[in-house]
Amino acid sequence: MKNLIEKASQQILCEELGFDEGKLYYWILTKKEKNIKKEFSYSKKYRILKNLFQKGAVGKLKDNKKDFFTYVPLPPTFLFIKDANKEVISFLEKVYLKNHKKFLEKDFIQIILKNEKSLILFMLKYFMNENAKIEGINFKEIPKKDKIQLIERKDNKKRGIIDKKLEFELIPIKNHVGFDYIGYISNKTSNKT
Repeated sequence: MKNLIEKASQQILCEELGFDEGKLYYWILTKKEKNIKKEFSYSKKYRILKNLFQKGAVGKLKDNKKDFFTYVPLPPTFLFIKDANKEVISFLEKVYLKNHKKFLEKDFIQIILKNEKSLILFMLKYFMNENAKIEGINFKEIPKKDKIQLIERKDNKKRGIIDKKLEFELIPIKNHVGFDYIGYISNKTSNKT
């Protein structure tokens, strides 16, 4: 059964993102570095990551220890927005939690996103226990709706706090094809090293 859901996940990712993009995203998600190095040159990988950023599947991240932004996979919750199979999304989200949630557990990161909704939905779904206050985002479907206070904003900024611990703020910056969202995520429960 697991092999079947893995195949279905890869197929859906390739359909939604494109063949090379879906393959690279899946291998990043599952930490298959050997496959990536074998299949993609550095320049091809970089071009595909740029495409994945435009499609909202990866973001750019910089923590306090780095001087530059690096691409990181975003949760596969973007498939939820595209009405993909919920069992596949659940499987991919569990893989994500196992392999990549650590960037959300850091005390402070700077982030650049093309699409902010899927990351925020993921944080609400997996990091919220008590309540949340979210400003500037209008969701059609939202998990744990009774615990979330949604506040409209006219300035297009996105801001929120989840369980008084996980905080974010994103500001839209216009570019040649639309907007990117630049901001931060702060986790007050992270272990400081």
